[in-house]
Amino acid sequence: MTTRTRPRPALSRWDMPHWMPDSSQTLPARCGEDFTAIRVPADLARPALTALGPRTGPVLANRTTRAWHFLLPSGSVLPEDWPHGVRVMPKGRSIGIPPLTTTGGLDVHWAVPPGLGSTSPADLHRVLHDPRLLTARDAPSPAEPPGTAAALVRAAATVTPRPLTPAQRDVGRLLLTGASDAQIAEELSLPVGIVRRHLTWIGRRFGAPTAARRAAALLAGGHVSPPPVSMLAPDLAKADPTVLRVLAGLATEDDLPEDLRPAGPFLDRVGELRERCGARSDTHLIALAAVWELLPGLVHPAPEKEQLP
Repeated sequence: MTTRTRPRPALSRWDMPHWMPDSSQTLPARCGEDFTAIRVPADLARPALTALGPRTGPVLANRTTRAWHFLLPSGSVLPEDWPHGVRVMPKGRSIGIPPLTTTGGLDVHWAVPPGLGSTSPADLHRVLHDPRLLTARDAPSPAEPPGTAAALVRAAATVTPRPLTPAQRDVGRLLLTGASDAQIAEELSLPVGIVRRHLTWIGRRFGAPTAARRAAALLAGGHVSPPPVSMLAPDLAKADPTVLRVLAGLATEDDLPEDLRPAGPFLDRVGELRERCGARSDTHLIALAAVWELLPGLVHPAPEKEQLP
């Protein structure tokens, strides 16, 4: 199964837990010894992750089984009466631990990679019992479904009201141009590790594990403006707007045609869209699509001089 990978975050050696595999393969690790694992259904885990925001530690996701695992520090004192469908994994049960760079695909991957913090059992218990979270999971509002740009803005503002720093906005602005981490670092005269830390913080703040979703969150929240665009939108196939929405995190894989739901065909279609749109990266593709109003509501009004005819 093809999985989507991201460059390894700039983490110190001592930041990484000892149970992380030092290989390119997914390897088993034992629950209750190396960590405490809380299995949460995907439809409850996604809003919980957003609600926890930057307070979240390692989280594993699996789109095939639709089960997520929040990995808490070993020996954590756990509350009781978890919601229906949530399970504390028994001691000794093995679960797969993928490489740090595996952050996408249908099989097990990191929704939040390790090394950047830990999840409080009390916080996870609280958000999983939040009636607003259960309502959003069980009965989405028809006026504002979870996949809309408005919902993305509201979630980001609710979880962490702190504004981005000027440095983070600069990094985000260059991210939308399709610049690589190294190019952003050179442009801003920063170490690459600092740039990656800013990108990781942005992703954790908005619950956006991929670069494309970070771009969508930055635009939806009005934190940065898209880069100037000089070309008109190309002709797209019927399924392409849905592909863009899924890439941006504004829709789910269930909205895709069946032939595009496997990770391989979906990523191939994204690559074709990048080439057709002249995009340098997935983040640049999201920015272009937003300007072309292929992702309605994602771009806030910008000064006239920032957009080219």
